[in-house]
Amino acid sequence: MPHDDPKTTWSVFTKPWREPQVGALGELVAGMGFDAVELPVRPGYQVTPDEVSTALPAAARELARSGVRVASIASGTDDATFAACADARVPFIRIMVPIGVNGYAATGTEIRRVLAGLSERAERYGVRVAVQPHYDDYIADSSELFALLQDVDPRHVAAIWDSAHDALARKRPEHGLELLWPWLGIVNLKSAYYERIDEPASAFGDPVWEPVFTDARSGMAEWGRALAYLAERGFAGPICLTAEYTDESDLVAKVTRDLEYAQSLRAAAGAGVAR
Repeated sequence: MPHDDPKTTWSVFTKPWREPQVGALGELVAGMGFDAVELPVRPGYQVTPDEVSTALPAAARELARSGVRVASIASGTDDATFAACADARVPFIRIMVPIGVNGYAATGTEIRRVLAGLSERAERYGVRVAVQPHYDDYIADSSELFALLQDVDPRHVAAIWDSAHDALARKRPEHGLELLWPWLGIVNLKSAYYERIDEPASAFGDPVWEPVFTDARSGMAEWGRALAYLAERGFAGPICLTAEYTDESDLVAKVTRDLEYAQSLRAAAGAGVAR
């Protein structure tokens, strides 16, 4: 495995692996080369919302036996979840922002109100809410997230820069990262490209293009540019490979190869900064 900056935290979203017990999950992700995870706190996973108060701290202790920490969770934002994160020393709760039925502008107004309330909770528990863009009917890229986060306190609400969603919007990594830098807490690495779906057409008769999530070398995302920018500016937060692939065959091998590739890019970027 390439030599890498020991300060970099490499995390993986464990959504594809709901079957293993927590201990086996820790061994799996450590074997792939990760030292952290983003855990989905959802029904049917190792930690469920109903049991988060006890199950999340217990999972964090069990994962630590494999040298793996919980860098973030994908979950709701109720008091019990914040308290469990505080107990387990999990610094981030990841959320996404769907566009509501009243439209884009109304969504921004409503979400700013929600984030103000969540900021009070985040301050009380010492756990940040981290907002991730997502294509289509969500706050979709770094520019939209930047607009949403104006006047939001970065001590309590963090931004997630997502390489695939900015790539699908044809935005250079350094442009999106610059916008989000004051709030930047997590970097997501994944990649995608568009594929035209000939049938059926949309309800409006328009052609349909769907994103295909793929490995780093086959998609539109520019991981090298992103990691160079992060190295130059000394980003110290977790870098999360989201393990999102449209074709999930040989998933562990794909994630492991992408991690090794990302680490080689990070090491090269660090060497360039040191010169």
